[in-house]
Amino acid sequence: MTEARTHTVRKVHRIAQPSLKVLTFGGAIATIQQKILFSPYGQQLKETVSVTPWAGEIDALRKQETEAPNRWAAVMMENSALQISCSLGLLVRDPTDKSSASCGQASAAIDFAMAWDRSRFETPPTWADFWDVARHPGRRSLRRDPRTTLEIALLADGVAPDALYRVLDSTEGLERAFRKLSQIRPYIIWWSTPEDASRILKSGKALMGSVPTGEILSLPTPERARFGLFWAQRLQVNYAWGVPNSSAQNNAALALTSWLEQPTQKQAFANAWPSLPSLAEISTFSPDAQHLPAAIPVSDEFWSRHLADISARFERWAEEP
Repeated sequence: MTEARTHTVRKVHRIAQPSLKVLTFGGAIATIQQKILFSPYGQQLKETVSVTPWAGEIDALRKQETEAPNRWAAVMMENSALQISCSLGLLVRDPTDKSSASCGQASAAIDFAMAWDRSRFETPPTWADFWDVARHPGRRSLRRDPRTTLEIALLADGVAPDALYRVLDSTEGLERAFRKLSQIRPYIIWWSTPEDASRILKSGKALMGSVPTGEILSLPTPERARFGLFWAQRLQVNYAWGVPNSSAQNNAALALTSWLEQPTQKQAFANAWPSLPSLAEISTFSPDAQHLPAAIPVSDEFWSRHLADISARFERWAEEP
């Protein structure tokens, strides 16, 4: 929210409610947010902030707005999903801003990488090894969403990181990504939330899989020691906070989201979220991570334009026998 939007909402009559209900992502993300953001905010304003996990899906938000309006004070979504939801009128828009970012600002950046079971590999695998089921038999876990998953398929197929969206933004490139995914279709275990991604790996149901790095780095040391992380070609996803449009007259909801978007809160989460290996991690678990390249940014601009069409195709493909 911009300063102008915050100034506007101060004039809105505050609707009394016993607590502020927030939709966010479960697992380590919610745990850290509760400690760093919601508990301090609740203590400061003498209000309770209660958290419910969700998968960040636009259709789920649309259903909530139809069937249970005025329920949620704030929702955490990927920036691309937030921009689409904004254009659909599902989120409160800053009246002074007509851009696609007028329903919220990027407030967190979370890296996704490949994690693998160290007991099953002699040398650290790459995305190309992820596809090599002959040398590395076993299940692989991937996100049931074209975002990050199609990028990973193209990286495994040899596309350079800086060419990913140039390739994906063509009919031939999109075909190439789906064709690559089809090579490992029988071996895929799908996940929908970061918490699911971590749970699948910890349970041993997958040999390796994509996962937010913080979900692995935040594990207790004995469990953390089980997993390696492929740092060289990790993907960075932007997340933002929005206010459901049915809560447009709820000054408490608007105030909470304005507070979450402040630089101080953004930095507090960034400092608490374990996105990179510590020096101890490097020396103990990840000697290959001493010289890390920058994460590959997932393009909000590309996905805000193409998510609807590509998601429909992705779901049809995922449902094929």
